[in-house]
Amino acid sequence: MMISTGEPHLITGSDIDDLIVRVRLNGTGTPEGDAALEAELEAARTFLCSPGNPDPAVARLVRQRLVVIALRHGGALLAKLLARLSSRETAMVRRYAHRLARFLDSLETWAAQPIMLALMRIGLCYAEAEDIAVTVLMFVW
Repeated sequence: MMISTGEPHLITGSDIDDLIVRVRLNGTGTPEGDAALEAELEAARTFLCSPGNPDPAVARLVRQRLVVIALRHGGALLAKLLARLSSRETAMVRRYAHRLARFLDSLETWAAQPIMLALMRIGLCYAEAEDIAVTVLMFVW
């Protein structure tokens, strides 16, 4: 089943199922954390895969959370995001995935400039930081 996003082919229920499997394998550090994250992913799948059109603002927030989880746990969803980047940008996202996830998780409003600045602080050049920020934003909008 396809999820309603800005580009409907980007995130599928199977991507979320893959994240659930990865969370089960990798864990979050505590059984309670694992159960809470699994429940959150199940709720995300139910919300985004339900018939009808979910509230776009809420759907965007859910997709943002899915990207953060994918950065931490990998999987099909992260692969879809990385496929839109150059090989060097992909290598940088893989190298700094946890730092990027931590930063994105702290943002109240996702926008290109703060994401770019965070990536540049890590050591990426402007062009790479811009490409990654725009790709992440396009992925969740």
